[in-house]
Amino acid sequence: MRISTGQIFTSANRNMMENQTSLLEIQNKISSGKKFTSLAEDPVGASRVVGLQRELAQLKMFQSNIDASRRRLELEGTTLDDLNTASDRARGLVLQAANGTLGDADRQIISYELEELVGYMAGLMNTRDAKGEYLFSGSQGQVQTYTQQGNRYVFQGDATTRQIQVSSELYIRSSDSGQFLFESVIDEPSLRATGSLQTSFDPENLTVTDPDAFAALMRQTGDISVEVDQYVDSVTSATVNIYTLRDSAGNVVKDASGNPLQNVEFTNGAVPEIELPGARLVLDLVEPVSPDPSALAIQGEGAAAVGAGTISSEPDFLELMRETTGDIRLDMAYDADSDEYAYTVTDQAGNTLTSVTGLPSASPLQTVNLAGPPPVSFDIDLTTVTDATVATFVVDTPPTSELKLGFSQPPSNILNTLLDTIALMREPVVGNAQAQTELQERFAKTLDQISLSQERLSEATATLGSRLNTLDDAEMTNTDFKLMTEGTLSSVQDLDYAAAGTELTKRKLALEAAYASFAKIQDLSLFNYIR
Repeated sequence: MRISTGQIFTSANRNMMENQTSLLEIQNKISSGKKFTSLAEDPVGASRVVGLQRELAQLKMFQSNIDASRRRLELEGTTLDDLNTASDRARGLVLQAANGTLGDADRQIISYELEELVGYMAGLMNTRDAKGEYLFSGSQGQVQTYTQQGNRYVFQGDATTRQIQVSSELYIRSSDSGQFLFESVIDEPSLRATGSLQTSFDPENLTVTDPDAFAALMRQTGDISVEVDQYVDSVTSATVNIYTLRDSAGNVVKDASGNPLQNVEFTNGAVPEIELPGARLVLDLVEPVSPDPSALAIQGEGAAAVGAGTISSEPDFLELMRETTGDIRLDMAYDADSDEYAYTVTDQAGNTLTSVTGLPSASPLQTVNLAGPPPVSFDIDLTTVTDATVATFVVDTPPTSELKLGFSQPPSNILNTLLDTIALMREPVVGNAQAQTELQERFAKTLDQISLSQERLSEATATLGSRLNTLDDAEMTNTDFKLMTEGTLSSVQDLDYAAAGTELTKRKLALEAAYASFAKIQDLSLFNYIR
């Protein structure tokens, strides 16, 4: 095989360039401290590095969440401690005001300090974190937690609590909603009125004597319906009202003694007082509540066969209307084969009140009694009924006037309770035994409400401690994971400097040998030999 001088130069040049490139690669690795400086050198190792770096970035984010959560929880703990201290001071002021030896002026002076204390507590409830977000507004961080509307403090946030991830599977509640912390006081029970008699009930005419018993009753009955019927007494010509109380299932409500609250009559213009377990309400029924029941209408197919109705007992008729839920239907039929008539009276629910069959055509005029003793009766002429027609008619009775009372006992906060107490403390009670009794009852209730509020604060403080401990545990676990991940990452990508130094020396020696050999080989030429 013939080796030319050009081949020698070309091969030598290529070998020296390769050695230089190899030397540059090991030099770059030593400079960067990495086993590989491009993905092509180790695709599998590069993929593992990306995954491990992602884990480290996630652990860094978890640590950031832990730090932020710890700051919020510590701020919340400090705020709750201050609120608890303020509540203790409010308790002391209320106890001082409840002293029977104090006069009206003394209580008024105490009320000024108590009012300032309420403002201070409201400021604590509106605490902001380092980012300027309201700490106790739930997810509505930019919305002020409590705003004062008139003489009431209204919660503006929501019940949502922020959950922050502090490890791969662990979420921590970084704050508590003010609805849970502060809306722990039960407000006074009340009733909301709807229905045709809505104007007859004034919430001010509800007197709650036992809130617990009244709340238990309303939870059992649901909304209460007060049905009121009216008629004119045939003897005295006085307008008489009859009312019945029913629960949401239609059952008659009973009073505190267990007696059904129904069929209680009172003359028009009277103001009935209705006694309920734990409460008393007054209805103002000075206006007629419903049309005269004698003015009932007969309508529908076959109504021409029915004469005017006769009401023999209006109270019994009204009771019948309540039992049958309103309109009454009369179906009449004629059977040509037997030459007989039949009729059936049913209520609105389809229940049969009266059913007569086999009436001979020789006596077509009949008196239909709806019940016995008959509170109302109709004369019907069955001759208008043919074998091809079933005649029907409906008695259009007067609608029963109705008042629906819905129970409401919304949660409130200790701020409103104290404001109500302050208002009573500024009212003169000296010489008024009833006012003094009401004021003392108010003081006792306020102390109970302060206790309820502080119990909720204590409960929240206990959970704060457990969450802070959980953050510490999560931080230690994340630190262990971080060290382990960093060790694995180092073993995958960090350079072994001892091995790299040896490799550098070896490649440098190879390059120097290539230089030296080329210097000698380049003089081996035929021309040099001839010369």
